[in-house]
Amino acid sequence: MLLRLDHGMVGGMPILKTSTHVVRLSAATLAVALLAACATEPEDPVAQQVYLETNDPIEPTNRYVFDVDMAVDEVVITPVATIYNDAIPESYRDGIRNFLDNLQMPITILNSALQGDWENTVEASVSFFINTTAGMGGIFDIPGSFGDQPSKEDFGQTLAAWGVGEGPYVVLPLVGPSNARDTVALGVDILTDPLTYLLSPVWSYARSGSRTVQVRGDNQEQFEGLRRTSIDFYAAVRSLYRQDRNNDIANGDDSPFAFGDDF
Repeated sequence: MLLRLDHGMVGGMPILKTSTHVVRLSAATLAVALLAACATEPEDPVAQQVYLETNDPIEPTNRYVFDVDMAVDEVVITPVATIYNDAIPESYRDGIRNFLDNLQMPITILNSALQGDWENTVEASVSFFINTTAGMGGIFDIPGSFGDQPSKEDFGQTLAAWGVGEGPYVVLPLVGPSNARDTVALGVDILTDPLTYLLSPVWSYARSGSRTVQVRGDNQEQFEGLRRTSIDFYAAVRSLYRQDRNNDIANGDDSPFAFGDDF
């Protein structure tokens, strides 16, 4: 996908204007999904079971958006990610990943506190302070080198911790897989990210573009393998996304993809 808006990461136009457009686009897509979710379920028991398990009431629309997103991915993101992997040594890519992860840490701190997870709140705060100062802005993950790694949190995970269900599955244009809960949370993450108000448009471009390429590069081999081996690539991505988000909510560490960061 071109852009997975996670923890308030935006790109394109100046940040506040971009945020407004993203929220409006996401809200429109969510409204369609919620209206479709109110539609009558299939009467056939087998079809009804499949309908409930996939949780995808606007599947035809989602598939169309998915195809558009994948076309953009193939033409733009994949070539750039390939060059990124080939041209930049792994140690440098690790530094880029650490730096971008550190920029997301304020969102983790806030949402850990909202969830009442004080251990992760403190751990994330300490990690952010140390890496921002001694770690040269986060290029070096000093606590992480000793095995101290706070779990990443966002407002979608907070809503889940508060008992809010995921709602219908949706594919957002140029954003990728999501659901009703995470689409609402997307706007909150954007508005509560301090960098939304601090970054200039140029740095907004740099941040979002770098994050997109970095995550796509990290997952290049797995992603292309999934594309080649899947009978139904759309269904495979949908299933993996839902598994990945459930894994995020449970603070697990067994997902092969980074859908929760960027996809």
